[in-house]
Amino acid sequence: MDVAKLGQRQLFLMKWENLEGRILKRFEQSQNVSEVIEYLVAVLVRSALCSRAIPETLQALIRELFLTSEPSDTLRQYAPYFEEYCEKSEWKTIIKRLFRNEADYLACTKEARGYKEYLTKEGTLDIRQENHAYIVESFFEDMNGKRHKLTIREVDPNKAAPVVTKLLQILTTLTIFETNGVRKFVKFINYEGTGKIITTAYDTRMEEVEESVQEPSDKTASDDTKTGASSKKTGNLNQLANERKQTTTPQDKANVTLTPTPAASKPKSKPKKPSKTPKKSDTAYLRYGKTTERIEKEREDRRLERKKNKLLKKKKK
Repeated sequence: MDVAKLGQRQLFLMKWENLEGRILKRFEQSQNVSEVIEYLVAVLVRSALCSRAIPETLQALIRELFLTSEPSDTLRQYAPYFEEYCEKSEWKTIIKRLFRNEADYLACTKEARGYKEYLTKEGTLDIRQENHAYIVESFFEDMNGKRHKLTIREVDPNKAAPVVTKLLQILTTLTIFETNGVRKFVKFINYEGTGKIITTAYDTRMEEVEESVQEPSDKTASDDTKTGASSKKTGNLNQLANERKQTTTPQDKANVTLTPTPAASKPKSKPKKPSKTPKKSDTAYLRYGKTTERIEKEREDRRLERKKNKLLKKKKK
């Protein structure tokens, strides 16, 4: 399957691991060195804005292209950007392959050398906050003066405005971005760096991870089904043991008592409130239409009345 040319959406919004594969496959099919070199320049700009190192496979591709490809104006123009990805001995070989002499090197790489230092500048603002997502929204003019917007996500908010501006201006030197044959990003206009709070998020790629994790779980569930009778039997035994323990615990506590008494036979965990009057025979039929408080009061009144009559009889004697 042929891999289409990469545009701004792929180079600046695609996930890094996917972008890496697309660039490698595109070069494998097209063998267009100049095109891939410009792709790699765009990747350098994005990685600098995001404070992220480019993948090792792309670093290896860089060394391969500069050490083995036929010298071209594109290789000469952008060579300074890739010096740090080569060994010192390799870099000396590259310079000899691409340039006639030192003066030729300085003339061909003047613009790139002016931008090179911004690719490695660290952020200095210290404004990053937790749970925030940062983006850069930039605007360019094409060859016809039409405005085009470029969005780059997951950027480093600590990059100062002059650094961000210079990095975005590197894109004006590239020819790979175009629409209907009209070259885009010819002139840099402005940019805004913004941040937003991440409240909720969902990534469909996590479904693949969950499915891969669930596969062993499904196998375990299948094994459990085969031994279901044994597990069920064990579970029932455990349940009966727990129920027996809960049922016998109060009685066991009572049996441990050294001097059993009527009160000791009752569970200590649920003591009952002692009654104010001696226990009498069931008089529930007398409670019809009366409250418990009223019954207690009537009982107390009768008790006091009996006590009063008893005292009066003693006085008469």
